Amino acid sequence: MRILIVASSNRETADLIGKLEFIHQIEPYYKSYKLGAMGIDILITGYGGVFTAYHLTRALNMINYDLAINIGLAGSFDHFLEQGFVVNVVQDQFADLGVEHKNKLFTLYEEELMNENEFPFAEGKLNSLGNFEIEEVDSLIPVKSITVNTYYSNPKWINLMQEKYSPEIETMNGAAFFYVCLSEKVPFLQIRAISHFVEIRRIENWNIPSALENLTESVISIVNELRTD
Repeated sequence: MRILIVASSNRETADLIGKLEFIHQIEPYYKSYKLGAMGIDILITGYGGVFTAYHLTRALNMINYDLAINIGLAGSFDHFLEQGFVVNVVQDQFADLGVEHKNKLFTLYEEELMNENEFPFAEGKLNSLGNFEIEEVDSLIPVKSITVNTYYSNPKWINLMQEKYSPEIETMNGAAFFYVCLSEKVPFLQIRAISHFVEIRRIENWNIPSALENLTESVISIVNELRTD
C-alpha cells in the first residue's frame, strides 16, 4: 500500500517524519518514506488552494496512490471543538470564491457562473467518500469545513461566513485537496487539529504545540491500522 500525506508546511509533518524511514527525495518538497512495508510519501504544498491544487495534481499524475491524507491545523468556529481536538473533515467548500455585493457574499452558482451540481460538487459542496472502516478515523469528530484564501479576523466577515455556511472549522487548502482527489478519483481523508478559534487575531491564545502533537498521534494511528506487515 502506498499513501500520500499532504500538508501546507514542514511544521505539520516534522514529528511524523521522525517516526518514518527516509527513502529518497522525489522533488524538493516531495519525499518518500517507509513505515514497515508501507510506502508513505510526503508532499509539502505551501499555503493556499492554488499551490495545493498544482502540486497535488502533479504528484497524483506521477505516482498511483491507494490513499491521500491531507493533514494540518485548523481554526474552529465552534468552542465545543477545543484547541487540540483532532477532527475528520467530511465536507468542504470554497467560501470566498464568488461575488461580494452590498456587504453580502454570493457564490459562483448563486451568480449562475457555474452549476452547483457539476462534478465533483453536490449542491456547491465537496463531500468525503467515507472513513474506509478505519477505527481511528471513526473515533474522530466529523466536521464541515470552509476553505478561504484569507484568514479573517474582522467580526463582520467572520459572522458573514458563519451565517452563510455554518462551518465548524476553516483552513486555507482543504477544499482544493477535496476537489483534486475527487476529480482524479483517488481515495482521500482530511484530518485536522484545532490550533485556534476563529476570532479577532490573538496568536498568543493559539495552542499549536498541542494541536501538532495530537495530529501526529492520530495520523500514526491511521497508518498503523492500514499496515499489513
